[in-house]
Amino acid sequence: MVFLQVIPYYLDLGKNLNDQMGNVANYFQRWMLIVIALATLVGVIAVVQVHAKNVQKRSKDWLFSIIVLVILALMLVAGLPLKEVTLGPTNSVYLYLFNNAYTPLSGTMYSIIAFFITSAAFRAFRARNIEASLVLIAGLLMVLSNAPLFTVMWPPFKTIGDWIMAVPNTATMRAITMGIALGTIALAVRTLMGIERGYLRGGGD
Repeated sequence: MVFLQVIPYYLDLGKNLNDQMGNVANYFQRWMLIVIALATLVGVIAVVQVHAKNVQKRSKDWLFSIIVLVILALMLVAGLPLKEVTLGPTNSVYLYLFNNAYTPLSGTMYSIIAFFITSAAFRAFRARNIEASLVLIAGLLMVLSNAPLFTVMWPPFKTIGDWIMAVPNTATMRAITMGIALGTIALAVRTLMGIERGYLRGGGD
């Protein structure tokens, strides 16, 4: 599916062939949405199994597992797409839990991650070579471009920050995305061929 979407982007194979490949890619994309939905269901089942086991065994912090299970059940029921009984994403209970529980918790998780990112940046931004020096300079410019005090003192900081995000950052993210796609394809092929069996067995050889 990835190749069907990538090949017409880089190669001009003619309108008819490009359209046919696009139609096939869209067909597989719809199947991918179904697989993602099923994977989400599997994830929900896994969460229920883990936390139900914690409650059953009275493991450490098992009371938090009860909270997780109760909120999970409420979100599932309130979010069911049944407009006839006023359920769905616009349901008041669903919106209340989403805005007052999920969103603050997500913000908390991101704020915790920020400390790890700062620690990693401190270790990475040591100008030991040219590459690290460029990363350090780009990071400092991005910090300055997002600080109102410095953009007021010297407005070009904002322009420089926008250029870094639009050009080097975009190119890097595209390369990373392509690397992830190739790695995913390789893993899928190895799994389908029976070579990558360790994960499916729960680890080990």
